[in-house]
This record gives sequence, C-alpha cells and structure tokens, in this order.
Amino acid sequence: MFINRVLVAAGVLAAVGAVVAPVASASPASTRCNAGTLSATLANPDAGAGQRYAQFIVTNTGRAACTLYGHGGFALVGAPTQLTWTANPGASLVTLSPGERAAMTLHWTAVPADDEAGDQCEPVAASAISIPPDETVPLSVSWPYGSVCQHGQMDASAYYKL
Repeated sequence: MFINRVLVAAGVLAAVGAVVAPVASASPASTRCNAGTLSATLANPDAGAGQRYAQFIVTNTGRAACTLYGHGGFALVGAPTQLTWTANPGASLVTLSPGERAAMTLHWTAVPADDEAGDQCEPVAASAISIPPDETVPLSVSWPYGSVCQHGQMDASAYYKL
C-alpha cells in the first residue's frame, strides 16, 4: 500500500511538472543588451564656459527586448581617458524594445590643466569605445569632439531611456 501511495504521489508530481514547465517557459526571459543587439552613436553636443557634453546613444537593433542597468564603460581610442561615473541619474533598469533608445551623458572640459601645453591639451582621439553594463564586447563610434583636457578626465551618467 505504501509503495502505491509513493507511485501515485510521484505520478502527480510528474504531471504537475509537465503542466507547469511549458507555462514557465512560455514567457521569455529578459536579456541584457549587448554589442550584438545594440548600435551606437554620439549626439547632441553642447558646450559652455569650457565644459563639453554629449550623449552616447544606443539603439536596440535586436528582435527582442533587452535591458541595461547602470553605467557603461567608455574610453577614447589613442588618447587618455579617466572615467568617473556620476550619480545623476542614478542606476535603474532600462528596458529597450526593438528600435528603442537609451543614453548616457558624457561630460568633459576643454580647459587645459596647468601642465597641459597648447590648444591641443591631449592627443585627439579618432574614435571611442563603450562596453554596455555587465558585458565585455565594446561598441565603437567616431569621436568628432577634439581633445579632452585635464588628462582625459570625463564623467558619465548611468543609462536612461530616451
């Protein structure tokens, strides 16, 4: 009798598992945005009193929604970059449906440090790379904004939805 109860209980659990499993997998899991599902560009430059700003904008070019959380990496190619992450805006989960965009705001100065000589305070980068949060493969964009003074010091916000 005990063996029959065990077999019946095992059969019920197997049946429940068979019913629950398809339901659980019917809802696709959200995936992180990565270099394979994003395109990137620099846009919306702004300047004032030696300060420079631009947005690093990513677009979901994939077929499914993806997420970004927090700050991405950013570096100039062939020029110094000292990146500091800012808390404005703070990190939040950004979900991008196909075709939707998000950005991080970049800030730097065109005012040379005391030990940087000339108008071109640092080498001018031709391009820049950025790695999406929690990923390892970078996105590449051209860098049309000239030198980043103060030894390449830049600030970057967390990603926010546009």
